[in-house]
Amino acid sequence: MPPSLPSKVAKGETPAGPGAPKPVHMDEVLVEIGGKSTMPEFSENLRGASAGDERSFDVVYPEDTSDQRLAGKTFTYKVKVQSIKTKSLPELNDEFAKQLGEFSSLEEVRKRIREGMEAERKHDAERDAKDKLIVELIKRNEFEVPESMVEHQIDIRLDRGLRALAAQGMKAEDMKKMDLNRLRAGQREQAVSEVKASLLLDRIAEMEKIEVGNQEIDDEITALAKQSNQEPEAIRARLTRDGALDRIRNRIRNEKTLDFLYHQSA
Repeated sequence: MPPSLPSKVAKGETPAGPGAPKPVHMDEVLVEIGGKSTMPEFSENLRGASAGDERSFDVVYPEDTSDQRLAGKTFTYKVKVQSIKTKSLPELNDEFAKQLGEFSSLEEVRKRIREGMEAERKHDAERDAKDKLIVELIKRNEFEVPESMVEHQIDIRLDRGLRALAAQGMKAEDMKKMDLNRLRAGQREQAVSEVKASLLLDRIAEMEKIEVGNQEIDDEITALAKQSNQEPEAIRARLTRDGALDRIRNRIRNEKTLDFLYHQSA
């Protein structure tokens, strides 16, 4: 018999945490008891509750939580259980496999999963080997790099990091409070390594006559368009306006050069 996982459908209120002006009311929130994405405090305090029960408990969010608005803060939740549901997992058989749409048997599903896991393992191993190859390449070719290139690479790394924080919900005013000088200093060592790696790969590409064709650029633009649900022409126009096409060409060239070195060393 397939295992079942209990869930509670609840509504509740979050009284004001630090700096919050008023409680936040939420209706019909599904909480999976013991679920991977469920805060432990919710599972501990709602386990065993029945429909109609009311519970009040505190949740302490760690400093490293992904949502910086909650980091390091404590909130008190008042919850009323509306109903209890059970999540029943399906039987693992050929009928289940057919419901997935492209399989005729459970063995086919298992084979696809095994192949996917093996491909991921090989990809991870190749990535680790390439990282070590770059480290060794830099170690064997010590040289100074222009400060302007290092500063530019630090700018790129910071911009990438700030965009990620914004995507996670960090507000612009909170970003302005960050110590950018300290952040820049923290990015310097990795930026120097990345600049050295790029210059070395560029030199090897020249020696080995490794080039990037227009079709490869077109393929990259098409992939970016699919990811962002935009037209390729719009992506190309933006990249051209931002001067990013050359960066894409250089990145693809470096990747091809690294592939060349990897297969040479294998």
